[in-house]
Amino acid sequence: MNRKKSLAAVLLLCTVFGFTACGTKEQTKNGVTTKKVDKQAATDISNVHLRDKKSLYDKDHTKVTTMYLTVRRGDATENQNHSWSEVNQYSVEDYQKMHVKRYQVAGLLQVGNEDGPVSGELGYDQDVPNASVQIRGESSSKNAQKNYKIKIKKNKGEWNGQRTINLNKHQTEALRFRNKLSYDLMEEIPQLMGARTSFVHLYVKDETSDNPSGKFEDYGLYTQVEQINKNYLKDHGLDENANLYKPNFFEFFRYEDTIVKEDDPKFDKDKFEKLLEIKGSHDHTKLIDFLTKLNDPSVKIETIMDKYVDPENIQYWMAFQMLLGNDDTQSRNMYLYSPQNSTKWYIIPWDNDSILMKNERRLVSKDSDQANSWEVGVSNYWGNQLFQRLLKSKEFRKGLDEKMDELRKTITGDKISSMSNEYAAVIKPYLAKMPDQMHAKTTPDNYDKILADLPNELENNYKIY
Repeated sequence: MNRKKSLAAVLLLCTVFGFTACGTKEQTKNGVTTKKVDKQAATDISNVHLRDKKSLYDKDHTKVTTMYLTVRRGDATENQNHSWSEVNQYSVEDYQKMHVKRYQVAGLLQVGNEDGPVSGELGYDQDVPNASVQIRGESSSKNAQKNYKIKIKKNKGEWNGQRTINLNKHQTEALRFRNKLSYDLMEEIPQLMGARTSFVHLYVKDETSDNPSGKFEDYGLYTQVEQINKNYLKDHGLDENANLYKPNFFEFFRYEDTIVKEDDPKFDKDKFEKLLEIKGSHDHTKLIDFLTKLNDPSVKIETIMDKYVDPENIQYWMAFQMLLGNDDTQSRNMYLYSPQNSTKWYIIPWDNDSILMKNERRLVSKDSDQANSWEVGVSNYWGNQLFQRLLKSKEFRKGLDEKMDELRKTITGDKISSMSNEYAAVIKPYLAKMPDQMHAKTTPDNYDKILADLPNELENNYKIY
């Protein structure tokens, strides 16, 4: 039978049996004729895997945005009646000892180029403050070069769809691009939720001093990273009404005297947020149920994996951290997210500036591998109740092995070398001049040695795992 006859036979059969084309069947019901189509099975919210909106990300990873920040004394009722010097004087530890909130100033944030603010960009035609400014970070707040959180006021505009601008110096890591490298790598991994990042050259004009110069001072290069908040959840296609927590030191134990509902007489917000900062819903019922079941040895880990966590999410997150040697992830540097109508909890990566640090520690800090040996591979997670229970599961470990092998094919030494050299080309001119030159962690020669060894460190992490 030739091709034309075969096609005619198929069409005849379709007509006889009521199929119009491509397996679509006509049917008549209550006088209405329809074409039967195949539909995907309905999904259960608790079986959903997180997937990021990769279309959000700018493919130009080395672009530098220039920002101009004018700081002024603001309203005392908003904690902004302070000088710029005061804002930069104190660390988080100092504020805790003084029992006061972090000092702020009023700020006018403008975006432009190296000549000045640019028409059509944020703040161009404004001359009154459009934002508040304070230091950000915890241990980093002790550094000479501060990190800043700039919050743009409502109805005063946005930058790249964001109203919270986090500017980080990364003074304690010599290369100063590791966090950005990490997030940019995540863009190619569908199973990991990332965050938008950008290099920012910051200029500051201080109008709070007794003798203001009236000029913008060069503050050097920063890395901006998207704030994970309700706006982030909405922009990335997640549930903006979800439970969202930022662990400060949280090992997934029950913490019965601290993790309680907010109408419980024992509730103490300060104590609660020393463990978990509340960034979403204030109904902690679901969190308490999860921790109760997790810390009950009679509840099998299979039940936890089926109802309370998404193994895929944690496996990809853990494999990524171990492959890149990010050891500061045992109890912090993540967000915990749970959609309001789901029982599942997911990890969103955060603060990844400890990746590929082993050689730098040997070269700059004189730390030995032995001093950090317990932080290598899966043993790094053994003190965490959730991770320890998961790692005891043969099924979870099998999936983790698969994710590690998969990521190793995606994150190659050549890719690390290519991307890191591009970032270094942006960073090094700033480290060669003030003010970043004054606070560079190492010499230019050592910088190049650390840079060149990054691909080898990746391979060593894979072997150690």
